[in-house]
Amino acid sequence: GVTPWRMVEGGMEAMTKEIEHLRQQNEALQGSVTSLRKELDVLRSREGGQGTASEHPGMESPLYMNGREFPLPCWCVDANLKFLSWNERSCEQMGYTDSNAKGKSMLDWVVGLDTRPSVQDVLERCMGGEDVELFEVVMHTAGAAGFSEEMVAIAPTPKRDKSGKIVGLVVVGRVVTSRVAMMQEKIRVAQELQILFETANAPIFGVDKDGLVNEWNEKVASITGYSKDEVVGLDLCDALVAEPARESIRTVCNEGLRGILTSNLECPIKTKNNRIVIVLIALSTRRDVTGNPVGVVAVGQDITDHKRAEIERSRVYEELANFIDTANAPIFGIDASGLVNEWNNKAAEITGFGREEVFGKDLVEVYITEEYRSTVRLVLEDALRGIETTSFEFPLFTKDRNRVDVLLNATTRRNVTGKPVGVLGVGQDITKRKEVEEEKMRVAQELRTFIDTANA
Repeated sequence: GVTPWRMVEGGMEAMTKEIEHLRQQNEALQGSVTSLRKELDVLRSREGGQGTASEHPGMESPLYMNGREFPLPCWCVDANLKFLSWNERSCEQMGYTDSNAKGKSMLDWVVGLDTRPSVQDVLERCMGGEDVELFEVVMHTAGAAGFSEEMVAIAPTPKRDKSGKIVGLVVVGRVVTSRVAMMQEKIRVAQELQILFETANAPIFGVDKDGLVNEWNEKVASITGYSKDEVVGLDLCDALVAEPARESIRTVCNEGLRGILTSNLECPIKTKNNRIVIVLIALSTRRDVTGNPVGVVAVGQDITDHKRAEIERSRVYEELANFIDTANAPIFGIDASGLVNEWNNKAAEITGFGREEVFGKDLVEVYITEEYRSTVRLVLEDALRGIETTSFEFPLFTKDRNRVDVLLNATTRRNVTGKPVGVLGVGQDITKRKEVEEEKMRVAQELRTFIDTANA
């Protein structure tokens, strides 16, 4: 499934792309405004190149560029901020014709009531010769559904007569209501993502470019006991990461700031009650809208209990391995192919073969006397099918080619799914006992012969 952080990360990436798209749109609008201002400078340098669109139709109008109509909504106002002309793109986007607009007050007719004072201030400053940057204003528009209010980004430029006197303004605009709605939607999505971030059932924390904590969600607060207010602003590694992992975590955070991501990294975090929780983390780079790294976010999984169980399993395994190695009984094991993979100290002692000498060798073919091979192989194959055998007697060759008799219990070894993967044999060296029994039998036989042949 999709992890909470992948949802957060995907949403953030989409938002960043959309914001970048909007930034490019704004740059395009600014470029159009710059082009218009250059065109006006050319017009000012021409004889008779001033005035309104009705005075200079076609080529000489500031609503045209290089003989073509200006590609954005554009209009001219006089010194009293009354419309002189209104191009076709303005008609399309604002819903009014040039004849509708001409002579009307820009402030009273199309500028929203709430923004009129601020718009008037900006336009009057522009009339005074001050450079004015792009700004947004609420304007009334007319459409098939009736009148409505739209957010319009406008950039006014002074319009001068032949003497250089400012006699009006040329205003370039773009309806950006969709942009505003998009930004509002981004804010909503960002708020939802932040809630998801805070309430995710996974520990999530983040640091800025200086390694100081700036994100700490509810889950990481619950497993550490530290609230967000207590940790924000602290150096993550110095204050919260336990030794000896402190420097390694600092290194991967610094790599994250360079865009080098890390996953499946164990991070030991100190808790408020002086315990250690182990969090398996994946690091992601946080970037601003321009793509510059500004921090790192870690999304994790609390594996403390898993680690404890793993440590306990390792401890038990080591104890069992030690028990097998030091047991006062020969113990050996084979894999599913019959190759030796276990050989304890006692087995080495009674046979003379060290562990390194026998590992990977076929037990039956190399170390069982020929007359017993088929029988021993059958017992081991049964054990590999789950049929275990107890008190099975068989001989082993020793390194000096002597025979050692072993009484064996063959136990099936299984993997975590229960599938047989080998056999473990726990035996008893009965060589001396066999010698004693054979000696007893020999003596008994001699006694019987003596009795049978006695002359009395």
